Amino acid sequence: MSDFPIHPYPWQLPEWQQLMQQIAAQKLPHAMMFAGPRGIGKRHLADALAQLLLCDAPIEGTACGKCRGCELNKAQTHPDLVWLEPEEAGKAIKVDQVRELTESLGKTAQQGGYKVVIIEPAEAMNGNAANALLKSLEEPAANTLLVLIAHSPSAVLPTIRSRCQLRKFPMPRSEQVIRWLSPLLVGTTATPEPLLAAARGAPLAALALLQGDALEQREQTLQLFTRLSLGQISAIEVAAQWHGGDVQGLLEWLLSLLHSIARWKVGADDAQMQHAPVELRERLSHLNLPLLHRYVEKLMLSKKQLLSGSNPNKQLLLEELLLDWGALLRASTNRAMASGH
Repeated sequence: MSDFPIHPYPWQLPEWQQLMQQIAAQKLPHAMMFAGPRGIGKRHLADALAQLLLCDAPIEGTACGKCRGCELNKAQTHPDLVWLEPEEAGKAIKVDQVRELTESLGKTAQQGGYKVVIIEPAEAMNGNAANALLKSLEEPAANTLLVLIAHSPSAVLPTIRSRCQLRKFPMPRSEQVIRWLSPLLVGTTATPEPLLAAARGAPLAALALLQGDALEQREQTLQLFTRLSLGQISAIEVAAQWHGGDVQGLLEWLLSLLHSIARWKVGADDAQMQHAPVELRERLSHLNLPLLHRYVEKLMLSKKQLLSGSNPNKQLLLEELLLDWGALLRASTNRAMASGH
């Protein structure tokens, strides 16, 4: 939190105004779910809201940055602000973590004001952890706010979702993001449009691609996927290269690419496919959409399995998915040939 206090991003101002109105009218709910795609700043907005609620003397809807509450927040030691997230990236939020949280929620706020809890990602709570949270949602303590951040709200238990006020955050408009992103690219060789296309429109994901060798790694991933699709490398070889990395992030990238392919197949403009290798587009020209949709469903189930904490063998999971991709391409070609296309 070096940039303190946090201000909402330009595309978040309408949602921020609604939150300000709820605070002014003293109608802030005890639990909210910030739902929307990754990389658009849902956590950033939750942090800004927490800073405001825990400030002793806010100025025009912003934390003052000087009071005791702000000093504690700046040092990330505020006793009444709790972040609940997996102990390891990509793992589940455990029931013991939630039990510890619910126990602390039963106590009075140490600074005498609000208690704020930010849970991210909410879908990382396994069944037991989610059920342990239900009591806190059903019998909320006074001056307590739980913010659940969900990238895939449908993966959160309906009993949890129904007890939160849902705030949906759409992907921001590309013109708005490009205006925000362009000054941040000064001094780099990157240009905003291709960068945003690679991040599937998500502003913070686009910015993250500039860090280290992220762009280069993404390009290498696409090249491997292209070679796999062209039959130049086996599924087993690709899985061996991929399984040691961020498999969850990889599946999200693949889902993003497949959604782009589906859009492109029905004639929609898609920036990600415009920048895809020509040989990949040629190979996908006969792709059967119903088969693609079934494959996307399987991919989403695999992603859910990874999030559930069941700890599947990542190499075997990737091998199966990539072998299925090869089978899908062959079946699509056979169907196209049989129908004379």
